[in-house]
Amino acid sequence: MGLSFIQLFEAYRTLWSNRSLTKAELTEESCKSLLYEAIEKELRDEMTHPRVRQSPEVKFYYAVKRVIMSSLTETEKLALIQLHIDIMERIAL
Repeated sequence: MGLSFIQLFEAYRTLWSNRSLTKAELTEESCKSLLYEAIEKELRDEMTHPRVRQSPEVKFYYAVKRVIMSSLTETEKLALIQLHIDIMERIAL
Protein backbone atom coordinates (compact mmCIF):
# COMPACT_ATOMS: atom_id res chain seq x y z
CA MET A 1 0.00 0.00 0.00
CA GLY A 2 2.83 2.40 0.83
CA LEU A 3 0.93 4.64 3.23
CA SER A 4 0.45 4.10 6.93
CA PHE A 5 -3.02 3.72 8.36
CA ILE A 6 -2.45 6.98 10.23
CA GLN A 7 -1.93 8.76 6.90
CA LEU A 8 -4.95 7.03 5.37
CA PHE A 9 -7.10 7.90 8.36
CA GLU A 10 -6.13 11.57 8.06
CA ALA A 11 -6.84 11.48 4.31
CA TYR A 12 -10.25 9.88 4.93
CA ARG A 13 -11.05 12.54 7.54
CA THR A 14 -10.57 15.26 4.92
CA LEU A 15 -13.33 13.65 2.84
CA TRP A 16 -15.77 13.80 5.76
CA SER A 17 -15.01 17.08 7.53
CA ASN A 18 -18.52 17.24 9.02
CA ARG A 19 -18.30 13.75 10.58
CA SER A 20 -17.15 13.13 14.06
CA LEU A 21 -14.24 10.77 13.57
CA THR A 22 -12.44 10.19 16.84
CA LYS A 23 -9.11 11.85 17.13
CA ALA A 24 -7.96 10.03 20.24
CA GLU A 25 -4.50 8.56 20.41
CA LEU A 26 -3.65 7.85 16.81
CA THR A 27 -1.70 4.63 16.64
CA GLU A 28 -1.33 2.50 13.54
CA GLU A 29 -3.67 -0.14 14.97
CA SER A 30 -6.32 2.32 16.24
CA CYS A 31 -6.36 4.16 12.91
CA LYS A 32 -6.75 0.88 11.02
CA SER A 33 -9.66 -0.12 13.23
CA LEU A 34 -11.36 3.30 13.02
CA LEU A 35 -10.88 3.44 9.27
CA TYR A 36 -12.36 -0.01 8.66
CA GLU A 37 -15.28 0.78 10.96
CA ALA A 38 -15.99 4.15 9.31
CA ILE A 39 -15.83 2.76 5.76
CA GLU A 40 -18.04 -0.19 6.66
CA LYS A 41 -20.61 2.17 8.22
CA GLU A 42 -20.43 4.31 5.10
CA LEU A 43 -20.98 1.36 2.76
CA ARG A 44 -23.82 -0.04 4.86
CA ASP A 45 -25.36 3.47 4.93
CA GLU A 46 -25.76 3.26 8.70
CA MET A 47 -25.89 7.04 9.08
CA THR A 48 -29.22 7.11 7.19
CA HIS A 49 -32.69 6.19 8.39
CA PRO A 50 -33.38 2.50 7.60
CA ARG A 51 -36.28 3.26 5.25
CA VAL A 52 -34.16 5.37 2.93
CA ARG A 53 -30.87 3.48 3.05
CA GLN A 54 -29.18 2.70 -0.22
CA SER A 55 -27.53 -0.59 -1.11
CA PRO A 56 -23.82 -1.09 -0.40
CA GLU A 57 -23.21 -1.12 -4.16
CA VAL A 58 -24.73 2.35 -4.56
CA LYS A 59 -22.84 3.64 -1.55
CA PHE A 60 -19.62 2.13 -2.95
CA TYR A 61 -20.13 4.04 -6.20
CA TYR A 62 -20.64 7.33 -4.35
CA ALA A 63 -17.66 6.68 -2.07
CA VAL A 64 -15.30 5.96 -4.97
CA LYS A 65 -16.58 9.01 -6.83
CA ARG A 66 -16.02 11.17 -3.72
CA VAL A 67 -12.45 9.87 -3.39
CA ILE A 68 -11.67 10.41 -7.08
CA MET A 69 -13.06 13.96 -7.07
CA SER A 70 -11.12 14.92 -3.94
CA SER A 71 -7.86 16.84 -3.78
CA LEU A 72 -6.01 13.92 -2.20
CA THR A 73 -2.81 12.63 -3.78
CA GLU A 74 -3.08 9.83 -6.31
CA THR A 75 -1.42 7.46 -3.82
CA GLU A 76 -3.98 8.34 -1.13
CA LYS A 77 -6.85 7.96 -3.59
CA LEU A 78 -5.72 4.53 -4.75
CA ALA A 79 -5.13 3.32 -1.19
CA LEU A 80 -8.57 4.50 -0.01
CA ILE A 81 -10.30 2.97 -3.03
CA GLN A 82 -8.49 -0.32 -2.35
CA LEU A 83 -9.71 -0.22 1.26
CA HIS A 84 -13.26 0.38 0.04
CA ILE A 85 -12.94 -2.60 -2.31
CA ASP A 86 -11.58 -4.84 0.47
CA ILE A 87 -14.40 -3.89 2.83
CA MET A 88 -17.03 -4.14 0.10
CA GLU A 89 -15.89 -7.67 -0.70
CA ARG A 90 -16.12 -8.56 2.99
CA ILE A 91 -19.65 -7.23 3.54
CA ALA A 92 -21.08 -8.33 0.19
CA LEU A 93 -20.57 -12.03 0.91
